[in-house]
Amino acid sequence: MIVISGRARLLESGLERALPAASAMAATSRAESGCVDYRFAMDVDDPLVAHLFEVWESEESLVAHFGTPHFAAFAETLIGVVDGDAEFTRYEVSSAAPLFG
Repeated sequence: MIVISGRARLLESGLERALPAASAMAATSRAESGCVDYRFAMDVDDPLVAHLFEVWESEESLVAHFGTPHFAAFAETLIGVVDGDAEFTRYEVSSAAPLFG
């Protein structure tokens, strides 16, 4: 399993474009084969910071995701709405279980 965690500060002027694009990206990505979860969330301490959390079953499913038209379109949108550099971290997870129970 592959988990991706990301963070990006958005331009205030870009929020109007970023939020619907992120919502569409998440929904389309969750429909992809091999996608376990794909979510965006806004930071409660800084409403201009967006967090990304995605989970993929395999390397193959993640690579296929990177090749989709909606990934390319979303990446193009990000260029105009991100303030500075976005940060993404990849984790390779061997097991997962509920925290409680």
